[in-house]
Amino acid sequence: MKILLTTLNSKHIHSNLALKYLYAVSADAVKGAVMELREFTVNHSDDYIYGELLRGEYDMVCFSCYIWNIERILYLVENYKKASPKTMILLGGPEVTWRAADIMKKHKYVDFILQGEGEETFPKLMDAVTGTGQPSQFDGINGLLYRRDGKIYVNPASSQVDFTKVPFPFRSLVGESDKIMYYESCRGCPFSCTYCVSSIEKGVRPLPIERVKNDLSYFLYKNVKQVKFVDRTFNYDNARSTEILRYLMEMDNGVTNFHFELCGDLISEEMLDLLEKARPELFQFEIGVQSTNKATLKAINRRCDFYKLSENVKRIKRMGNIHLHLDLIAGLPYEDFYGFANSFNQVYEMKPHLLQLGFLKLLPGTPIREQVEEYAYTYRSKAPYEVISNKFISAKELARLKMVEHVFNLYYNRGGFEKSLNYLADMLHPNAFAFYDELALFFYLKGFQHRSHKKEDLYRILYLYGSWKDRTVPGVKENLKQFLVEDIERSMYPEVVMNFMKKGWELSV
Repeated sequence: MKILLTTLNSKHIHSNLALKYLYAVSADAVKGAVMELREFTVNHSDDYIYGELLRGEYDMVCFSCYIWNIERILYLVENYKKASPKTMILLGGPEVTWRAADIMKKHKYVDFILQGEGEETFPKLMDAVTGTGQPSQFDGINGLLYRRDGKIYVNPASSQVDFTKVPFPFRSLVGESDKIMYYESCRGCPFSCTYCVSSIEKGVRPLPIERVKNDLSYFLYKNVKQVKFVDRTFNYDNARSTEILRYLMEMDNGVTNFHFELCGDLISEEMLDLLEKARPELFQFEIGVQSTNKATLKAINRRCDFYKLSENVKRIKRMGNIHLHLDLIAGLPYEDFYGFANSFNQVYEMKPHLLQLGFLKLLPGTPIREQVEEYAYTYRSKAPYEVISNKFISAKELARLKMVEHVFNLYYNRGGFEKSLNYLADMLHPNAFAFYDELALFFYLKGFQHRSHKKEDLYRILYLYGSWKDRTVPGVKENLKQFLVEDIERSMYPEVVMNFMKKGWELSV
């Protein structure tokens, strides 16, 4: 028997940790069978993936499903099943966990769905399908939905796994050197934000600290380029998280970078003092602010001391050795267009290295999905279930924020425009959002959104914006040009700068 564990990642550099866990725990359950692990991306064509699946001649294909790949997977599996009707199809992952019965009813080519964590239930299923057990044993596998004789059977929900017994998967798998390695030192989250699937699970299940250190030593030994912790709130326990950071600093190999999601207002003084001594680029932190509106934070059950958060972020920024990534979410309750603009301005003032403007996704199973009528939400019917409007912000206003997001990513998050943006956002406009909103309107009115642009042309577009602004605010054009030249010379190779100056500021159409 031949079994495939697979998924469609959003990018080539990403990898799937869940599949690696399942592979690691299933070795004893598939004796006499062959199990492969192969990951595709959403950028692969349907024909390519379809062909690779057919060529593999698998008896069972197991897909890990998320909001970015579920529609593609369902389409691929439908056609693959037509070509290989005897192949069993298993779906698992967060995108099928909360609507498993509905998927089984709508998609008759799906044979099994595994709900929730799979490290204990998946080996039992493998034992049954590989012949060492009996098909009737499906009845005793909690968390499993299966199809037999045209009927759908729904087993009782599975309980949480004992995370301390789940093996470190990279001991039995070779890590890909060109990909981000994902790692979790704990499961669960101490918070209950209504838009997050983690709010459904109560409590935190950490690995013993010595186990964590031992696991991390593997990445350090292998000189992995980046390890991204998938812990929902890495610093829920400051003593524990500080000890892990201290260990990574002591064992630093000079190569590996570690990424963490932190709660900004929970960062302790002890951790801050320690971080000042860290090697530049050893750590990068992602901090979810989401909103600074108190009514909004209360509605989504998110506790945050924004003053403490901002002071901690500013201090880390001053250290100059840690990359900071902050997040905002548009479309939350009680935050209208101008309320989001206020949140943006307060977070922008901290000048993070990257500021992600996200849009609310009403994920199946989350509490906010049950508040659709209360807040008059409309949202996309298919994954990723992104908000269209609510009673506080209109569809047109959210589309306008999408424009701001696009331009903001091109200029601020891409980097290389620092002096020019500081001049325009901090000195020329009443606030930063007013500038990016105006720049976005200019960008779209000129039709620049219809094509991609090389970085040097983004400088020319910004200069064109300055020329337009000069009509009402004399002197902007020349002042901006000076800052643009400084940015170009600082961020681009000398030969590129030379070619730019030779070509001039005229934008080629």
